[in-house]
Amino acid sequence: MKKRLWRDFLILLVLFLGAWIFFTYYPVVDSEQVKITFNDKEKEIKEKLIELFDYKQADSDTTQILRALGELKHLLSEKDLEYELFFSDSKEINAYALPGNMIVINRGIIMECDTPEELIGVIAHEIGHLKMKHHTDQLLATLGLELLLAGSSSTAGEVSKILTQSAFSREMETEADDFAIKKMKELNISPNYLAKLFKKMYKKTEYIPEFLNSHPGINNRISKFSSYPFEESSLEFTFDWLKVKNSL
Repeated sequence: MKKRLWRDFLILLVLFLGAWIFFTYYPVVDSEQVKITFNDKEKEIKEKLIELFDYKQADSDTTQILRALGELKHLLSEKDLEYELFFSDSKEINAYALPGNMIVINRGIIMECDTPEELIGVIAHEIGHLKMKHHTDQLLATLGLELLLAGSSSTAGEVSKILTQSAFSREMETEADDFAIKKMKELNISPNYLAKLFKKMYKKTEYIPEFLNSHPGINNRISKFSSYPFEESSLEFTFDWLKVKNSL
């Protein structure tokens, strides 16, 4: 069953990337139809990812963490971007943007966040990647169509790794950082919250988490967020953050 799911997912991914190439580089080729195909395949990819990795959607009102994530998503709504926020029970310290306008937050990084404001910064960073289509660009640049068409079990593992662990380029990471800063300032949250989170993870872990281990370097990124004076956020939430973390 799992092998068939991976096969179907890989086929969808090939079609998705093909539609993206035509829509981006050949706008004269019935662009409206290509756009429809692109959007349809992106939606199917999202459904397959949810099934393959058992992601849980925020706002489902079934657990404390999903309710809390739903509240943060509402706070971080974007007029020109409809995205969905998901929780993964992975211990890996990571968060990532995926095709289908998905943002996945791992349990590992939630446990590192002392405050919801820190997690807001992480989510805002991933929204930045989505708004600028970095996830599609990175996938296309990293994973050749020939590899996708191979369809072997090793290919499935490679796709999974690329989707969840690939580091973005210097330019992409800088753009996402800048968006996170802009969004946090709009919410009257000091970007220094992200500096606190990054410093803490950098000191505690024996390795640099993948989403931190990219250009610009971690020290430069910490310095950038630290340049903003730290002020306690005045935001009020309906949930108790410590209880949310203890529920995991």
